[in-house]
Amino acid sequence: MHAALLVDEVIRLIFAQKDSRLSLAAARTCKAWSDPALDEIWCHVPSLAPLVCLIPGVICIDGVYNIVPDASIDLTTFSSYASRIKHITRRHDIRIHPALLSILSQPGIPILSKLVTTQLCLTDPHSIPAALSLCPTLRQFDLRLDKRSSADAADYIAKLLDTCTSLERVRLGGSLDSRLNGVISRTTHLRSLTLLTGTFLAEDTLVAISSFPCLSELDFEAGHLDAEVLSKAWTSEQGYFQALDKLHVRAQGPVIELLLKIISPSLRTLHVEATSPPGADHEPSVCWSSIFGLIKLNAPHTETLTIEQHLEDIDLDSAGSDAQPPTNLQSSPNQLTFEIIRLLAPLRCLRSFTIDMTRIPNLCDRDIETLATWWPCLEHLELGSLHLDECITPPRTTLACLASLSSMRKLQSLIIPLAIDDTIPAPCSNSCSVLSRATITSASPPNGALVAPYLRGVFPLLKQVEGSERHETEWAQVNALLQ
Repeated sequence: MHAALLVDEVIRLIFAQKDSRLSLAAARTCKAWSDPALDEIWCHVPSLAPLVCLIPGVICIDGVYNIVPDASIDLTTFSSYASRIKHITRRHDIRIHPALLSILSQPGIPILSKLVTTQLCLTDPHSIPAALSLCPTLRQFDLRLDKRSSADAADYIAKLLDTCTSLERVRLGGSLDSRLNGVISRTTHLRSLTLLTGTFLAEDTLVAISSFPCLSELDFEAGHLDAEVLSKAWTSEQGYFQALDKLHVRAQGPVIELLLKIISPSLRTLHVEATSPPGADHEPSVCWSSIFGLIKLNAPHTETLTIEQHLEDIDLDSAGSDAQPPTNLQSSPNQLTFEIIRLLAPLRCLRSFTIDMTRIPNLCDRDIETLATWWPCLEHLELGSLHLDECITPPRTTLACLASLSSMRKLQSLIIPLAIDDTIPAPCSNSCSVLSRATITSASPPNGALVAPYLRGVFPLLKQVEGSERHETEWAQVNALLQ
């Protein structure tokens, strides 16, 4: 055997290639390889059932693991393998009998002594993952409650947040007890926090979160929060979200504006999702010009920007598919105009820009030509998708605008709605575009024999183009001709 294959660091790099057959074979080959191979095999586990089965005398009856009466308890093998587990990567509800749990909970018995991440869907203390996840080394906790969740979920989460002092990343989803607002307010050491919890979050909790000194990622739902209450708590005398690098907020327009007024200029990733007031039966008015102006002013170094708003639950019958494009923001408060998007032109660091809205932006070919000169580092551009069943305002952009986008030297992917007919612009030549993926949605099907050559001329490296689902056959022909 080559001496390099006896160096622990080298052999661990080899086993880290995630070839399970290689690790299994190596674990049986020699003593020098056994420990590194077993560490790799047991590092990520989808279930703790195989671990519990290493305890002599354990049986499973109706999905509940227990120990047979008068069994000789030997946890040597169990502890040896448990100490290798760092990540529980799937959610499961395997249960453990209190008798067996009491054995594993005895003082001095190391269970998952190196656990780093865990995912749960139950907080029942008799669920094996929940029972064994209260580990001081835990750094990432992902809990997504469902309807089967036990009534004492709040007590378990509170205990975990207080016990696992090394936690850096917490993701909570589902319906949570309002009592947990106080517990979350105390976890000031977090670096990443996700709260997909409906109306759980309270205003004072969000204010407390804004002062967490190490928080770099925040993803939360705040559609129910009151901007006036928050504005009284946030003053200009104190800095908020000082370490924040990534923000995804789902809220009403006034709350979004308030957040952008106090946000840290270090922000690099911003996802703004405008929501409607609870129970609203009319289209809400969002001041996008104010929001975009605040982004330009307070998040000038943004690299990834996503603007999202969906109006599925709002009555839009008054705006049919024959509606004329609005001439200003007042005629359609939730449709972006070119003058509003122009406010983002100074974001020179922008690498990804996404607009995902029910009302597609009101742009024309000349607007796209101007937009193509703004962001030299842009790699992904998404200007909306045209869903034929909610075609409120047809697009004014045509195939001709793609020639302008071909001048964006770093653009790799594009999603854009177009008005396509048999009028094909003059073919392009000497294009320097590196674009390889595109999605083009349109109300009418494309003529593959005409569209494919034009796309090849504009984007010579284009590998695949997708289109409207209703025109799947026609876009398949475009792809075939591109090849």
